[in-house]
Amino acid sequence: MKLRLHNPLKRIFITQGFGKDTAPEMLPIYQKMGLAGHNGLDYWASDGTPIYATHDGRVTFAGYDGSGGLGVVIRTNEEFESVDGVPSFWKSISWHLKKDTLLVTGGQQVVRGQQIAQADNTGMSTGSHLHFGLKPIAKGENDWTWFNLDDQNGYHGAQDPTPYFVKFQNKMELGDRGYDVRDLQDFLFSLGYLKVAPTAFYGTLTANAVLEFQKKYCQLSWYERYVLRGTKVGPKTLSKLNEIHEQKTI
Repeated sequence: MKLRLHNPLKRIFITQGFGKDTAPEMLPIYQKMGLAGHNGLDYWASDGTPIYATHDGRVTFAGYDGSGGLGVVIRTNEEFESVDGVPSFWKSISWHLKKDTLLVTGGQQVVRGQQIAQADNTGMSTGSHLHFGLKPIAKGENDWTWFNLDDQNGYHGAQDPTPYFVKFQNKMELGDRGYDVRDLQDFLFSLGYLKVAPTAFYGTLTANAVLEFQKKYCQLSWYERYVLRGTKVGPKTLSKLNEIHEQKTI
């Protein structure tokens, strides 16, 4: 089973991606740190922006750590498919968090979507943002000797988190506006269900497109088919949207 991540912020704007080509001018700095490039994703986040857990798991670190500043590390409770297909545990890392805003402690169990802290620019940072990292890990001889599976990959074991994020995460309904609706409309338009340009408003035309998608891919109850008629996007539809989206992007 593949790890599925939810967004660490409510509004997503990535200012720097993963790898050596995202900010060539920064390469000398990364190389001094023993890195081939940027070992995570940087998200724009103003001072005090809430930061959320991207998956269920156990907090293995919550505190200060050098260049990362204030951070939180969360380890998955179960194994998921790794980069080489072998099941492994994973840990997510959130850095540059705001002083005195940690809402979790080491050893605590958290659930996906739970707020863990607020954003800031603690550590080696030139402005308020979130640095998010992801690493497959394995257990050593005991519970405190976990190690990175691919520590020699040039990124201290980190993998690009981008493929692990779920595209459609939030419920929607008739009358909603915003980025989530725009993403939904873009996808339905690409599939041919929405016949007009996306507007970021969930109106009647979007509901009609949702209903046609649901008829093809979802097991609809009588109530969903003849009463709701595409006016709500719930867990069942979100799951199918993500499944089809992943098939289209492979």
